[in-house]
Amino acid sequence: MEKHKSTEKRSDAVEREIDSNLKKAFDTLASEPIPDRFADLLDQLKAKGATPITSSGNGTGDTNE
Repeated sequence: MEKHKSTEKRSDAVEREIDSNLKKAFDTLASEPIPDRFADLLDQLKAKGATPITSSGNGTGDTNE
C-alpha cells in the first residue's frame, strides 16, 4: 500500500509540472501578435459586416452557408 501512495504523490507532482509547462507554452503563444494575414482577413470580414459564427450547441455541425 505504501508504494501506491508514493506513486500517487509522484503522479501529482508530474501532473503539476505538466500543467505548469502547458500554461507557460500557451501563455507565450497567446501573447504573440496576430499574423498580418489573419488581421487582414478579420478586417475584410468586418468591412463586409460579417458576424462571427457561434455554436448553437445542438451538435449538428451546421454552418452558415
